[in-house]
Amino acid sequence: RGLLPSHSMGKSLVSYVTGYAICDGYVDNVDVKLDDWPVLKGTLYEGQKLIDLLNMKAGDQKIIGEKYYNSDNRIKDGKLWKDNVNVLPLLQFMKSDILQNTKKGASIYNYNALATNIIMNYTIFKAGDDYQKLLNKVFKEDAKIKNSVYFHKTLRSPPSNQDKGEYGRYSFYADRYDYLRIAKAVMDHWNNDTCVGKYLKTVYERRINKNKKNYDGDRSGQFDVAMYTKKYGGQFHFDIIGLSKRKILGMSGFGGQNIIIDFEKKRIIVVNSRDRHYNWKKIVLKKLKQK
Repeated sequence: RGLLPSHSMGKSLVSYVTGYAICDGYVDNVDVKLDDWPVLKGTLYEGQKLIDLLNMKAGDQKIIGEKYYNSDNRIKDGKLWKDNVNVLPLLQFMKSDILQNTKKGASIYNYNALATNIIMNYTIFKAGDDYQKLLNKVFKEDAKIKNSVYFHKTLRSPPSNQDKGEYGRYSFYADRYDYLRIAKAVMDHWNNDTCVGKYLKTVYERRINKNKKNYDGDRSGQFDVAMYTKKYGGQFHFDIIGLSKRKILGMSGFGGQNIIIDFEKKRIIVVNSRDRHYNWKKIVLKKLKQK
């Protein structure tokens, strides 16, 4: 009962909201360059295409990310809370010495929180005062949620003007049935070829290889859809090992929470968990392989 924190499943939902923002005309398309937002000025992200951030290949691996730093949210080797991009406003990091006057590195997959927070806050910037209306359309009108859902904010100590500023953070909260309702809305968009469905198909076609050395699970030998997929596109996990020919979309979050949508078989699997210690291959993968 109650709201479950999914955290990184929220990365996928940030992308989903971005698809709506494109369809409603707030953002041009996935290839738009982020050169109209002063927040990114002087950083490696200035002028980059939205699709490169959606695909986690913005060339930021020397600054942040799992490629070299074994964390999705800490800047370089930071160990203090202030080095975590999820607890301070985005602008504060963009103006830091670590990010100012930086250049884009190689365009390779580098899973990290900063890229998602940039996407989210850029969408907030483009939608302006309509952003809450956009969220209402996504979750209340289309997904028909029954309870509250929300994205977190990057606020360690809330300022007096906390309603203004680059405070968007991807961490997402909903109850278990509303996660299922959201997943059903995603599947319906894809299968009905709506504008949002076309966005989902576009990021699927533009997905990139993760180029992981192995797919043996995490350090404890646990699996989920993030650890058992070969490709990534638009903040979603694709190409499950052994099922790569099937169009299956995966979202992965805190505590082993998963949403898996098999578009071809019109099947949805939602795993609500507070701990990763469950047999993912038995509970999820085996079900996906059933005819």
